[in-house]
Amino acid sequence: MVRHWIGADLNSTGHIAVVANPTTGKVQKYGKEAPHIHKKYCKMRRRLYIEGHPRVAKEKIQHKENRKIKDLNHKISRATLKEAAQQGCGIKMERLSDIRTTVSQSRSSRPTLHSWSFYQIQYMVEYKAKLLGIPVVYVDPAYTSQRCSRCGQLGTREGKDFSCPHCGHVDYADVNASFNIALRPSLEEGDGRLHQDRDWCKGRIDTPQEAPS
Repeated sequence: MVRHWIGADLNSTGHIAVVANPTTGKVQKYGKEAPHIHKKYCKMRRRLYIEGHPRVAKEKIQHKENRKIKDLNHKISRATLKEAAQQGCGIKMERLSDIRTTVSQSRSSRPTLHSWSFYQIQYMVEYKAKLLGIPVVYVDPAYTSQRCSRCGQLGTREGKDFSCPHCGHVDYADVNASFNIALRPSLEEGDGRLHQDRDWCKGRIDTPQEAPS
């Protein structure tokens, strides 16, 4: 039975996946190039539409982008599984069935969110994890980036930054979310395990920290 878990937070901007291990305090970030890939192909599609080639824009260019994204998804899933295997951990991710309707989106982030396949990453992680015997479970996504991963109270998120007025903890919002995902009970577990592994926080510095690869 797995005693420790890593949490994987998926994002529509910045790093696509942020993986945190509460036992060690280690943080890994993957997929920073994804928004740049999407922006590049958006410009190409727009130009082709203006030039009167909508079919090429829709089919050929979209196929190229999807292929690039799929390759990146494979790399992210492999890196996540490698981290879990090395640490002897299971993997926790957010249940994303309602992501398109529950995530608050700005006009600029909307195309990125709809183009990036979060489900594909989760499918790849789950499929490969099954082959390796690594358990994968899902958690409720509510307030993962707004609740403090140190004390469990609701804090303040401003853009990429998170701060807690209760205990003074400061971190990047996606890093805070990934720790919360790892600490949160799975949808099958109930509430008994919430934050039981938070002891690692006792020696943590209250500034955004990222462990070296």
